[in-house]
Amino acid sequence: MTDSPPILEMCAITKRFPGLTALDAVDFSVRGGEMHALIGQNGAGKSTLMKVLAGVYPIDEGGEIRIEGKPVHFAHPRDALKQGIGVVYQDLSLVPKLSVADNMFLGREAGGSIVIDEKAILQRAAAILDELGVRDIDVDTRLGDLPLARQQLVEIAKVLSYNPRILVLDEPTAALAEDETALLFRILDGLRERGIAIIYISHRFKEILEQCDRATVLRNGKLVKTIDMRGVSEDELIELTIGERVEAFFHQQTEAHEGGEVIFEAENLSVGRAVRNVSFTVRRGEIIGLTGLLGAGQNELARALFGIMPEVSGVIRRSGKPVLITSPKIAIRLGIGLLTEHRKLEGIVPDLSIRENVSLPSMQSFRRALVFIDNLRERRAVQSFSDQLHIKAPSIATHVGTLSGGNQQKVILAKWLLRDLDLLIFIAPTQGIDVGAKAEIYQQLHELAQQGKSVLVVSEDLIEILGVSDRILVLVQGQLTRTFARGEVDEEHLLSAIQGTVMTEA
Repeated sequence: MTDSPPILEMCAITKRFPGLTALDAVDFSVRGGEMHALIGQNGAGKSTLMKVLAGVYPIDEGGEIRIEGKPVHFAHPRDALKQGIGVVYQDLSLVPKLSVADNMFLGREAGGSIVIDEKAILQRAAAILDELGVRDIDVDTRLGDLPLARQQLVEIAKVLSYNPRILVLDEPTAALAEDETALLFRILDGLRERGIAIIYISHRFKEILEQCDRATVLRNGKLVKTIDMRGVSEDELIELTIGERVEAFFHQQTEAHEGGEVIFEAENLSVGRAVRNVSFTVRRGEIIGLTGLLGAGQNELARALFGIMPEVSGVIRRSGKPVLITSPKIAIRLGIGLLTEHRKLEGIVPDLSIRENVSLPSMQSFRRALVFIDNLRERRAVQSFSDQLHIKAPSIATHVGTLSGGNQQKVILAKWLLRDLDLLIFIAPTQGIDVGAKAEIYQQLHELAQQGKSVLVVSEDLIEILGVSDRILVLVQGQLTRTFARGEVDEEHLLSAIQGTVMTEA
């Protein structure tokens, strides 16, 4: 593959929108059987470049796309598909109410005849999944009944049913557990052996370093560099992506910050079958990391503290007084805010503006005479937090659904900062966020603690947990098994702890 000519060449690709140059003469190529990473911060131009390749956007100013050395022109996504270009977007394009097979062949059911051949569709769908090594999905099953990871595999199978020569994957592992990610990479290895070129978009540098042959880095719509991945370090990728030497992402405290008074306490807290008899305290100005393997109960525990889980038992105390948290409304009144991992479903209202999203939980404080809203004071308050968190948007009137994942996360944080809550719970705070935005989020966590806020960070990213936490709580199968102070444990020993094993010192 190393010496083989490119199957795809994108030459001097430029794309402009009103007031913005999204791509500035970008060159990109990929070889058959290669997995080629496309990396950069949100807004770097990755999605725009792939939409040009997919025929969604036309090329400006004389750029050219060549497949196997021959120039091609795409006036419509169908044109790109006919040339063997398949794209699996991060937001799935499936219909939950239809079966797996119907989703895979939606729009192609008749096969050129008037009568739909249901049997042929089922057989072909099953054959494609079997070729991929996915044998635990019944093609007659309603898609919405499958877990998200399996829906993702159906989306990939749907694209592969067109027999593409070039496959584009946008953040394919964002919602996958470790075993599901391993299965995906086994599938991709099989595709590479068949000579399919894979363009892999991800913010997860560890995956890129382990799985990809080359990487192309974009920054502000321009090509930075295309590099061979052999011998490249994560620090080098970070420096190329953000355009400066790696600063510490995490605050430089070497010892645990003990915090102030206990503001929150859980005693023998249980959540259904997911969490059993967990006890811990949270002090003012302290950052606590809560971690475990996927499904260990950490997410359920965090959501229970915000009043959105059934079957919760045990005692919760707020500043020493027992409280019953049965709804988000009660949690907010007690000074608790949740930054959910499901930003688009639970954290934001996409069709509302930044101003409306941020002020939503605090509207009562902007009322005059209990009826009218003081719009000027509301706008000033929201603008202040937007500036403080460096939310990148034309204005606070911008719809939140149009923002990047990192900026959506900042909008949710601004919402709770405006409400002036004491305990902020972050679940997977940097999931799907580029490396530059991660650094900003980590800095914000540190600043919140310095301001006397208490922070609970729930994450399966061990480097993240080690970097931000004053104390680390480890859950194994729903039980709290270990507690570490900052500096007491390294990544290797923490990994051992979350797996429920004990490492002995050499």
